[in-house]
Amino acid sequence: MIHMIVTSHGGMAEGMMQSVEMLLGEQKEVECVSLAPDMGADELNEVFAEKLKNVSEKDEYLILCDLRGGTPFNVVSRYSFKNEHIAVMYGMNLPMLIAALMERQGEGQTVQELAASILKQLKETMGLSEL
Repeated sequence: MIHMIVTSHGGMAEGMMQSVEMLLGEQKEVECVSLAPDMGADELNEVFAEKLKNVSEKDEYLILCDLRGGTPFNVVSRYSFKNEHIAVMYGMNLPMLIAALMERQGEGQTVQELAASILKQLKETMGLSEL
C-alpha cells in the first residue's frame, strides 16, 4: 500500500486536503504534517521519524511538499535518500494531490513508479487562459 503525507509551511496541507475531500470524498492513509511558526527542523524531524518508522516494501510513502528547499522538504528528503520506499515530491498543488490520490489506488505500482507517473501528468495541470 502507498500511504501519503502532505506537508507544508503553515496550514496549506490541511487546506488542500479539505479541498480534495470536497471533490473526492474522505481519503484514507493520508496524513497532514504542518510546520508551525514556532517549530524548528529538529521538532519536525521528530514528527516524521515517528510517522515513517514502519516503512517497508508493503507500506511505502509518497510525501508531497509545498516547495523545494523549505524545511519540510529538507527534513523528509533525508528519509527518501536512505529508503527507496519513500518518494518526496515538491511543488505541491491541487492537481498533483488529486492525481496522486487517484492513481495510488492501482495495485502493483511502487511509490517510485507513482511519482514518475505524476510528474508526467503535471505538464497538463498549468497553463494560461486564452481567448
